[in-house]
Amino acid sequence: MAVRAAHSGTLFTEPEGRQLKPRAMPCPRVVITGASGLLGAHVAAALSRSYEVIGVDRHAWWGDEPVKMLVGDLEDPHFLQRAVASMAPDVLIHCAALAHVDQCEQDPAQAYASNATLTHRLVGAVSSRCLVVYISSDGVFRGNKPWATEQDLPCPRTVYGRSKVHGEWSVAQATDNHLIVRTNFYGWSSGRKTTFGEWLSHALEIEEPVTLFTDFYFTPIYVVDLVERVARLLETDYRGIIHVGGRDRLSKYEFGRLMADAGHFRMDHIRPGSIDEVPVMARRPKDMSLSSQRFVQSTGLEVPAGMSGLRRFIADRGRSLSARLTASETPMASSPSVE
Repeated sequence: MAVRAAHSGTLFTEPEGRQLKPRAMPCPRVVITGASGLLGAHVAAALSRSYEVIGVDRHAWWGDEPVKMLVGDLEDPHFLQRAVASMAPDVLIHCAALAHVDQCEQDPAQAYASNATLTHRLVGAVSSRCLVVYISSDGVFRGNKPWATEQDLPCPRTVYGRSKVHGEWSVAQATDNHLIVRTNFYGWSSGRKTTFGEWLSHALEIEEPVTLFTDFYFTPIYVVDLVERVARLLETDYRGIIHVGGRDRLSKYEFGRLMADAGHFRMDHIRPGSIDEVPVMARRPKDMSLSSQRFVQSTGLEVPAGMSGLRRFIADRGRSLSARLTASETPMASSPSVE
């Protein structure tokens, strides 16, 4: 059954240690892990307008939309059990992850603890009626062919990819009431960490000499575009694995060129190169592109072109979370439903 949103009024941050109050009206309660991260914060701010949202993170909330937060470490089993029992979610959106690929390669135990064991404990702690939305990655594939579909079997090259596959397995084995969303996104974060999109934008702005790969492909989607599509999935009865990426298969160099065009930056300091030239601890797949055709058919919504997302990204620099989301509140391009 689809999760129906209701307008529940303003939500206020709960002081640390206070028990969450019972719901005063039948509004779905959505719990978001990693709610102070790049994706989690945008999801929390967007859904707080239509759902009762509770965020969980080791770090404080940084958005300007008022959101209830529980601050703590979900990798502590005692905190996890207490948190889930007090929140009793109708929907769990699990954004928290250790996504630094080389860090995962250096410390496989921590990668599995963060991406696999935590996921297993979370899905085991929620009720059977709870919809579990697991944010996964394009890194679960071997990366030796373009446009991976949901029918393609995962065969990850990296510790990060393997740990995310184990997370997917935990979700699928625990409940049929799940969405596993594979994606690759970029956007503006809290500033606690520098994301790839932020690093590249800064390098283009200051004309720092950098090398971008011409032989490494992905289908990136701007985080606000992704959040809109996750919200749409919550309104459908679709369950299972689904890919939500951008429309265009781009090399890192092509992505940089499009960002330069969107931001009116120069490109003469950007050098095209090969991923094979760079020593990395984790051997990356060369083609991480995802086909999002199933999403388009299931929701009637298109996925955005690369330039469309990058224009929004450039325009949103310096904007608050609420301003980014308000600017995005325009009709999304739709496709006819497929019977």
